[in-house]
Amino acid sequence: MIKVTASAPGKVILSGEYAVLDGAPAISMAVNRRAVVTLASAGDDNAAVRSLGLAGQLDSGLFDCVVRASNFSRSNDYSFVLDTSAFVDAESGTKLGIGSSAAVTVALVKAIVSLVGDNSDVDEIAAIAHRDFQQGVGSGVDIATSVAGGFLEFRLQETSITKLAWPTGLKFALLWSGVAASTRSRVDRLEASDTRPSRARLSEEASAIAHSWASGDADVIIAACRRYNDALMAFSVDHKLGIFEAGHDALAQDALANGLAYKPCGAGGGDVGIALATDREQLSAFVARAKASGFQQLDIEIDDHGVQVRRESD
Repeated sequence: MIKVTASAPGKVILSGEYAVLDGAPAISMAVNRRAVVTLASAGDDNAAVRSLGLAGQLDSGLFDCVVRASNFSRSNDYSFVLDTSAFVDAESGTKLGIGSSAAVTVALVKAIVSLVGDNSDVDEIAAIAHRDFQQGVGSGVDIATSVAGGFLEFRLQETSITKLAWPTGLKFALLWSGVAASTRSRVDRLEASDTRPSRARLSEEASAIAHSWASGDADVIIAACRRYNDALMAFSVDHKLGIFEAGHDALAQDALANGLAYKPCGAGGGDVGIALATDREQLSAFVARAKASGFQQLDIEIDDHGVQVRRESD
C-alpha cells in the first residue's frame, strides 16, 4: 500500500485586498492552521473521498477541479481524506476565514503529484484548480501563500512572490468576528459596480503600505496601515462592499484612538481582522476590549513552512 500525507497552511491578507486585482501588491502571511490531505491506495471497494471539517462544505466540486487540473485519472483506485478541521471554530463549526479552500487545494495537489512522481508545479496546478472552483474569481495570493509559507509580498501581474522578514518589534493579534464572510460575493459585487476614484486610491495606498512592510519599521507600518484603512473604508462605501461590517469598524476606530492600527483581513464583512502595535500591554488592552465586544482572539502564529508531504509504502 502507498500512503501520501500532505499539508498546507492557511493565510491572512494583511494589505492589498481587492487592490491586488488591479496590479497592486498584496501582503500575506501563512498561519499555523493547516489543511491535511491523506491519499492511500485502495481496492475498488474501499475507494472514497472523505471530508473532515470544512472540506465537506466545499462539496465534491473542489475535488473534481483538482483532479481535472492535475490530470489525475486513477482517483477510483485511491481513498482520500481531506481534513480542514483546523479552519473552523470548535464550538460553533463556523469557518474562521483564513484560507481553508486554498490550503486544502494545495495539499491535495501536492499529494497527487507526489503519488504519481510528477514534478509539475504545484503552485500552477493549484491556482488553475482553485480558480476553476471559484469560477474565475480571485488573485491567487492565497494559493501562493499556502505553497510558500511565511510572510510575503504577492503581485498578480508577474505572479511573483517576495519573501519578507516580520518587522522587529511589531506585535499582532488576530481577532475573529464570529461571522462567516463570502469573498466571492464581494468580488462579484465589485466587478458589477461602477469604478469610483477610491479604487485607484486604494491601489496607491496598497503600494505605499507594501513599501512600509518591506522596510521593517514597525512605527512606519502602523502609520501606513491607518492611511490604508482610510482608503479601504472609502473604497468599501463607494462600492457598497461592507468590508468593515460585523464589528470591524468599531475596532478600527478604537485602535485609532488608542495608538494602534486595526483592519479587517481579506474580503472583510466578517471573518478575521488584525491588530498591530509596538507595545504589548497596549495590544493586550485592545484585545480585551475586542473580546468584550464579541470578538475572539485566535491562537495563531506565522507558519514559515509552506506545503509539505510525506510518502510511505509497505
